[in-house]
Formats: sequence, structure tokens, C-alpha cells
Amino acid sequence: MSERNEWERDTVVWLAGRRIEARGDVGPERHPGFEAWCAAAEREAAAARFAERVRARVASAGLGVRLIDRPPEPVHAETALASTLGAAPLVELGVAAGTGRELLEEPCEAWVALPPGVPSGRYVALRVVGDSMTPLLHSGDVVLVDLHGTAAVGAVVVARHPDHGYVVKRLGRVRAWGLPLESLNPAYPMLVLAPGAGALIGPVVLRWCGHGPTKPRLAPAP
Repeated sequence: MSERNEWERDTVVWLAGRRIEARGDVGPERHPGFEAWCAAAEREAAAARFAERVRARVASAGLGVRLIDRPPEPVHAETALASTLGAAPLVELGVAAGTGRELLEEPCEAWVALPPGVPSGRYVALRVVGDSMTPLLHSGDVVLVDLHGTAAVGAVVVARHPDHGYVVKRLGRVRAWGLPLESLNPAYPMLVLAPGAGALIGPVVLRWCGHGPTKPRLAPAP
């Protein structure tokens, strides 16, 4: 079934359910799954709206990932040199790395050439694993992380979680119990960085993504 047909089907079901509720002859308690379905649909719509807003701020280079072969060196030894040459070390282990691994100690055998317009700085490029951030990011996309960047509430960031390894999430507002890391895909629960646990690596400022009907155009980084 095409995405359009699925959308039309879901829309008809949603409208029919609202009509039944408005008549008042069938209460929500007789349809326990309907309210849960509506809540999930609303979360998905909110995630799609957020993704569109982020696309206006986060640059995208479509499929234009240009790799530069390098002798194997740890990431921390490559970031400074790469920045002077308009590039960033690429870590192929993926954002969802193992919990016992240290990102900056990973061996790097390639750099990603940065497109024009990216400010000078220390960056690392990471390959996304999983679908927790769809519709904004897909498994296999490459994201550019600003290691010295400031992450505001609502920004897309990479963090090291003590139980889940390296993850890419939306940053929530800091609370007394920790820092929320939110997924856009409602099928995934929110993660929490407890005080003193894990680390915030930096904000995502660029993505290379070949998904969608058209390639996103390059936009100025925030």
C-alpha cells in the first residue's frame, strides 16, 4: 500500500472516530484502542512538524558525502588537522555505538569533506543507526557534530548514554532528575541522562541524507 493510501485510510478512520464521539452515543471507554491510536497519530504529526522546522536550520548535502582516505588514527588526533583542511573525521561505528566504547578513541580511516559555508571548527562525522529519529534522520545518514558547539533546548544532539551508548536525539529541558533525550519516532521511549552520568557530545549542524522524493538543498548552518 502506498504512503498516500495509508494516509487517506488513517484520515478516514480519524474523522469517523471524531464523528462518533461528537454524536455522544458511543463513549471512548467502549473503544480503548481508539484513543491510543489518536494519541500516537498526534505524536507522529508533531514529530513531522518538528522535522520540517529542523530542516530549515540544519544543512543537508543530499548524497554528496565525499570521503578522503586517511591512515588509521584515533579521532581525537584527527579533528584539529581535519578542521584546517575543511574536513571532519568519519566514525563508521554509527551513532549507536557500544556502551563501553570511547568515541574519540575510535580509529578513523576516512574524513568527510565539508561543503562550502560550514564555519571553521572541530567536528566529527557519525553514521546514524536505527530509526528512532525518523522522519528527520534515517539509518545510514551521516551527521556532522560540532564538538565545541552549544546545544539549546530542542536541538538535535549526539550524546553518550551509560546504557545505550552513543545516540542522536532531540534535547529536552534540563530537570532536577536529569537531561531528557527525546526520540521523534513515537515507538521509542525517552532516554534520560542522569546528573553525572553520560555526556553530551555536541549539536548536529549538518546531515547527509538521500531519502525523500528530492534531495534537500544545502542551507546555511545555524
